[in-house]
Amino acid sequence: MTQMIPTNKTTTIVTASKHDELSNLEAAIMDACNELHAARDTNNHEGTEIFTQTLLSLLGTYDATDGDNHPNPAWARANQRALANSAMGNLDKAIALELAALKYADTPRRREISSGNIADRFIRLGDPSSAIAYFLDAQEENPDSIPVLLTGAVAVFDAGYTQQAEVIFKTLLNNPKLLTPDSELAAYLDLDPRTQQVAQSLESGLKLLARLEIMKRENGAQS
Repeated sequence: MTQMIPTNKTTTIVTASKHDELSNLEAAIMDACNELHAARDTNNHEGTEIFTQTLLSLLGTYDATDGDNHPNPAWARANQRALANSAMGNLDKAIALELAALKYADTPRRREISSGNIADRFIRLGDPSSAIAYFLDAQEENPDSIPVLLTGAVAVFDAGYTQQAEVIFKTLLNNPKLLTPDSELAAYLDLDPRTQQVAQSLESGLKLLARLEIMKRENGAQS
């Protein structure tokens, strides 16, 4: 029987499904969020301060340009501020901002993003039941989203439903095309502490991590 180890990491990673999905300014915010998550995860206080100030500056520019001329600035500005507050560790504020963004989400993709983000933050607050509800909303919008599926796997695992988490990881394992050097699945398995922790507790997760290591060695040998 697999031992369930509740996840306890409060940081995460931020990804985009498509390279052209973000403006240059949004890409810079995403990068700064990832740097801030990494700095907080390693207790790098200097890095935390630097990337917090970087994010605040980028957000100021984002607001001043109406979401970098986003077609739906009401959603985009709240969403980006939620991402930044999430990276800063202000999870309650991040959820409130993302709920505000969700009210203006006018496409399936935007509803998926906001619902998935809210699920992620409830996990990090230690509330997997609320996370599952928003995971299901996000999955309804895009059942094939890798970040949504992995968020869902962590949520159900933390809620004690280890078999459901195993089903999600087995689905990913049985689709080898999902794991490529530049894929979202590779990024989460390689960099996201909570995804790693759950994967290490599941049979299919361990197999995925082993496949990742083989791919990394092969890719390193070719470069």
